[in-house]
Amino acid sequence: MANALEAEMPEKAETVNRKVHASSNQSDQKADLQRVADELIARHIDITNAYRDWLHLGFAIADALGEDGRQLFHDLSRQCPKYDEAECDKQYTHCLNGRGSGVTVKTFFQMAKDAGIELCANNAKMPSGTNGGKCREKVVFDDFDDIVQSGTMTQLAQTEINEESKNVMTTLENTFSDKLRREDLPPFLQRVYDSQEDAVGRDKMLLGVLCLVSIFINTAIYAIYDGRKVFAALYLIIFGRFATSKGDLEAVRQVAAPIKNEMRHCYEQEKSNYEMEMAAWESKGKKERGPEPKEPVFTSPFVSANSSASAVYRSLDANGGWGLIYETEADTLSSMLSKSEYGDYTDLLRKAHHHENIAMKRVVDNINIEIEKPRLAVFLTCTGSQLKLLLPPGNVSNGLASRFLFYALPDAKLEFRDVFARGDDPIEDIYKRLGDEFLPLYHELQEREDNPIQFVLSKEQQKRFITMFDGMLKEQFAMLGDGIQGFIYRIALECFRIAMVLSVLRRLGEWNKEDDIFDSLERALTCDERDFNAALIITECLVSHTARVYAVLCSEDNDPFRHLKEQPKPELRQLYAMLPSDCVFRTSEVIDAAKKLNISERTAKRMLGQMWSEHCVVVRLKQGYYQKKS
Repeated sequence: MANALEAEMPEKAETVNRKVHASSNQSDQKADLQRVADELIARHIDITNAYRDWLHLGFAIADALGEDGRQLFHDLSRQCPKYDEAECDKQYTHCLNGRGSGVTVKTFFQMAKDAGIELCANNAKMPSGTNGGKCREKVVFDDFDDIVQSGTMTQLAQTEINEESKNVMTTLENTFSDKLRREDLPPFLQRVYDSQEDAVGRDKMLLGVLCLVSIFINTAIYAIYDGRKVFAALYLIIFGRFATSKGDLEAVRQVAAPIKNEMRHCYEQEKSNYEMEMAAWESKGKKERGPEPKEPVFTSPFVSANSSASAVYRSLDANGGWGLIYETEADTLSSMLSKSEYGDYTDLLRKAHHHENIAMKRVVDNINIEIEKPRLAVFLTCTGSQLKLLLPPGNVSNGLASRFLFYALPDAKLEFRDVFARGDDPIEDIYKRLGDEFLPLYHELQEREDNPIQFVLSKEQQKRFITMFDGMLKEQFAMLGDGIQGFIYRIALECFRIAMVLSVLRRLGEWNKEDDIFDSLERALTCDERDFNAALIITECLVSHTARVYAVLCSEDNDPFRHLKEQPKPELRQLYAMLPSDCVFRTSEVIDAAKKLNISERTAKRMLGQMWSEHCVVVRLKQGYYQKKS
């Protein structure tokens, strides 16, 4: 923070929006200020990163509370990583002595509103005679998108304010493709790079392709990481508001289309042969038949997220232990994680990330599946609110959230984009051609599964890798505590896997289309320096996004069930998360929220009773009226 002695008196604050105005009663106004401040602190939302904002905050609190507001100013300032106690104390004294500057408590309410808090009722009294009854009591937060983009938790997690839109993250700090030299990328990825016109678009398409391609490297390329054999499969989530062009990522599926078609054709041929063999078998007498022909199993590179855990196990088993979950709507997976086989599904996702053996036995359904070293890649896109349902506190504490890398898409500009700009070459056709280009590599990798190649970093690259993540771990630990360690350890593994994918695609780009892509005697694939640097640049960006997600998901204050010895079922957690925070709500609202989760009215009422009587996370005010416990 800048030196307080150098501060100039601020200009008069802008008029606060009419919907956000403080109570006329002074005691109510102080209570409102404290309540909103408590919400900002509980959510770790920083509204002081810019010096001008910090100065205005001090004047606003001094205007309302005088000397009594000093500790509150410290508490709010502490949300900024640049907080210094002595300097903060000096600044507040300066603000007390500068009374009459024109900045009032209204400025604080506007700053809170800009940070993502919707103000109404007690902290924005409705004039008498207006229909204020519909306005919820206390403070209501916007969805996860606002919290993530506003919450400044670490140096890596800071969000700059863009002049065009306060919600838009600056590409300078939060993108990676503008820091990569196009000509240093493998030629395959250069064409992905060229398919988009801006850094954010390039980032999302590159990430989608890297994640999709990672699963097809499969067992042909492996590495030794921390003493264990690992493969390239990636876990990644891209999230953003509506109208952020997440739909473009559907085109990336076309890269896998030729492989999918080949697998389908093979199945259809086997199915046809099976039907002929079965007909011949049935035409024989019982003594002449011999063993019954075995029906082939349908295979596809894509594993549907809208499947039970047992169906996912079957899909992986049919493929020989590998598969890809690629969903452009995370709700599909969220709804499955909340069902009865929740434990099996999350257990599968967590173990598959580290290639730990998985097994499922169901006596009733005659299922007995054991998969050694499963390889599963997961790519999801969603909105911030969908992300909260996918990764509630239970999925943070069990380690599922830390398996993923995250990328937050900035808000789209308020303008109608040129929908005719890309009329010459449809994006689906671009990625279809990439699929045809990738197919020979897939074929050769299949042939090498019994003769795999080990991916390695040079000694110098190993040193740089360890130095980078050692510094990152210590920096993040100092900012966020020991909970961030698991995220950093797994981010490092994902960085290593990204380097592996880049190196394999590099070899495809060097192929002369006459010889084999990999020499038959080749046993080691050393990472190209260009690919190693690219992996570090991509990861440094994703650490920023992931740390910001962690700051919201892993805040202990956000888990009201943390005190329970036996954690509630995930569907109860999801229902609780959909209820308004710190607001009075009725039973009918609980039922409406439950319908969105496909929970019956009877079950919703039972869950509400559990929240109240067993878990003690809601308070019953009177018949049919409840409020979350503060």
